[in-house]
Amino acid sequence: MGEGVLSKLKPEIVWNIFEEITKIPRPSRREEKIRSWVKSWADNHRIPSAEDSAGNIHLVAEPSPGFSNYPGLVLQAHMDMVCHRRSDLEFDFEKDPIRVKIEGEYVRAEGTTLGADNGIGMGLALATLISKDLKHGPIEVVLTVGEEVGFIGAFQMKPGFFRGKYLINLDSESLGEITISSAGGGDTIFTFPVKLKEHRGWRGLSISVDNLKSGHSGVEIHLPRLNAIKVVHGGIAELKSSMEVLLGEFEGGAAMNVIPASAKATVLVQKSKINTAINILESWKSKTLDAARENEPGIKINISKADTSHGYPADVTSEILGLIEDIPHGPISFSKDIAGLVQTSNNLAMVKSTPESFIVSVNSRSSVSSEMEELRARLRSSGIKHGASVELKPEYPGWVSNPKSPLVMLLKKTYEEVLGKEVSLRAVHAGLECGLFSKLNPQIQIASIGPDIQNAHSPEEMVHIESVSKVWEVIRRTIENMNALS
Repeated sequence: MGEGVLSKLKPEIVWNIFEEITKIPRPSRREEKIRSWVKSWADNHRIPSAEDSAGNIHLVAEPSPGFSNYPGLVLQAHMDMVCHRRSDLEFDFEKDPIRVKIEGEYVRAEGTTLGADNGIGMGLALATLISKDLKHGPIEVVLTVGEEVGFIGAFQMKPGFFRGKYLINLDSESLGEITISSAGGGDTIFTFPVKLKEHRGWRGLSISVDNLKSGHSGVEIHLPRLNAIKVVHGGIAELKSSMEVLLGEFEGGAAMNVIPASAKATVLVQKSKINTAINILESWKSKTLDAARENEPGIKINISKADTSHGYPADVTSEILGLIEDIPHGPISFSKDIAGLVQTSNNLAMVKSTPESFIVSVNSRSSVSSEMEELRARLRSSGIKHGASVELKPEYPGWVSNPKSPLVMLLKKTYEEVLGKEVSLRAVHAGLECGLFSKLNPQIQIASIGPDIQNAHSPEEMVHIESVSKVWEVIRRTIENMNALS
C-alpha cells in the first residue's frame, strides 16, 4: 500500500485501508468508484464478493482452521459519505481525493468532510477479512450504498443477501458506548412549480450567510447552532417588513442530514428604494452578528448589490417565505426517560431554485411513531396552505435491540475488558440502518459501535486516533470469542 500520511498510525492495517478509501470519490448516489475499488480490493485479496441490484456489496471470509463451528458474524458499514467543504475551498468531491492530515490526537481533512463516517467503519470491517493473526469463524462484511440520503441500499436489500444472525453495525461515533436503539425518520419535499421572471424597475440585492458550524442533524440538532437558511430568511423578512420584496434565487444546505452551514438569496426591491434596503439589511446584519457571536464565532454575512432583475411574483414570494417560516428547525421534544436525548426533531435541510421550480427539503426524526406522524402531518398541512406540492418520502424505521441479547452482552463484556471500565448502552437520535436489517430477519441480533468521531457531516469532522485502535481490539476479541454464542 506504500507510505501514506496515515501509514504510521496503529493499527496499520485499518489506517492503510482507510487512507486508500479517502482517495476514492464516494458521494451519496454516486458510489460507482468506491464500489469498483471494493470489488478490485476483494479480488486482489482473493475474497469472494457479490453485489446486489442496489449496489450493496457482500464479502466473505471463510473460517480459520478449527473455527468452522463458530457462529458467523456480520460487520456492516456504508460506502457513501456526506460531501461538505468550506465555501472558500476549490474541491470536487467527484474527482479529488480527500486531503487527510494528522492534527494532534486526531485525523481530519483539509477544509472538507473527512468521511470517517463511515470510511473508518469500512476500514475496520475490511481489515478483519485480511488480518493474518485473527482467528475467526465465518465473517461477512456488508457495505451499503446511499445511507446518508435515506438508506437507499438498505431499503432495497433482499432477504438472504447475508446469512449471519449476529450483526455489528460500525456506524456509531462514541468510544465506550454500544448503541442499541436509534430513531426513525423521513424526508418531506415541497415543490413550487414556478419560474423566475424579469421585473422591470426592480433591482437585486444579495444576502449570503456562511461558515456556520453545521453538523449532523441527528447528533448536533440540539446544540445552539444556527441554520443558514433560517438566518437568510430572517434578513429577507426584516426587509419585507419595511417594503415590498420579491424573492429571486435562493440556495442553501448541503444534504438532508446536515444542518445548513451556508445559504444565499437574491431579492428584488424597487429601484428607488435600493439604498434604503441596503441600510435596513446592514442594520439587520449588525444585530444578527452580535447575537450569533457566542455560539457561531465564524459566522459571515455579506450584503451586496446583485446584477439581476429576475424574481418570483409577489404572491409566490409570500408563499415561499411563509412556508420557510412555518417549517420548524431543531428539537421538537425530548425523551422523558433518557436525560438530554432528543425524541423528535426537524431539520430544514435545503432550499433550491431550479429553472422550473422552487424546492424546499426537510428531514424529520423521531423515536416515537405518533410524534413522527403528527410532525409530518403538520408539515404536509403547511405545504398545502402555502400552495406547494408535498411529497412525503418513505420513512425508515427506528430500532430497539434487547440489552440482554447474547450479542450485546458479549460485546459489552469484551468492550469493558479492552477499556478497563464500564461501557454504556445508549439510544441515539441519529438514524441507523439497523432497523431495516431487523426487518430482513426479525431474529437477528444487532448492536452498533464505533470510534470517537466529532463534527460529522461538516468540514470540522475528525476521528480520534487512539479510539480507532480500541474499537479494532474490541472487534478482534469479539470475533475470537463468538463461540460464547454457540
